[in-house]
Amino acid sequence: MSFRDDLDRQRAQIMRAVRQAGNDWAEAMRAHKLAPPDAGFAGRLRALSEAASREQVAWEHAHAAGLLWRPIPGAESAEPPYELRAGTGRRGPAELWTRFDQSVSALNRAITGSSAADVADAFGELSDAAGVLADAVAAEDDAAARAAA
Repeated sequence: MSFRDDLDRQRAQIMRAVRQAGNDWAEAMRAHKLAPPDAGFAGRLRALSEAASREQVAWEHAHAAGLLWRPIPGAESAEPPYELRAGTGRRGPAELWTRFDQSVSALNRAITGSSAADVADAFGELSDAAGVLADAVAAEDDAAARAAA
């Protein structure tokens, strides 16, 4: 097997990981789009965090292999699903939502360019922000359930 064959195989493997991470991300976003206001909110935030983490890893590998992100023109003005938007009665600490909103804006800016490294970094920040938020919302839900009991 030649070096080129090995490189082609590695890139194909990375692209499969990128596609899978993209599918996971789309599924996590769909869960927020179709969500009723319920106790599953923290779980959906956790799933979003985990999907963003998989995107980060996939795009870090893509960057290392010399691959580029395909820019999405106009993405800087995209909004997340309704239950994740400001002013919709989101549960959780305001300062964590501010961080989340900033990470969404950073991701939207990153995906208008072609840098896989920038996209990976933005997904990583969104993963961290959503994960901390998921923990806070789950803690609030647990406290409310204990108070009700």
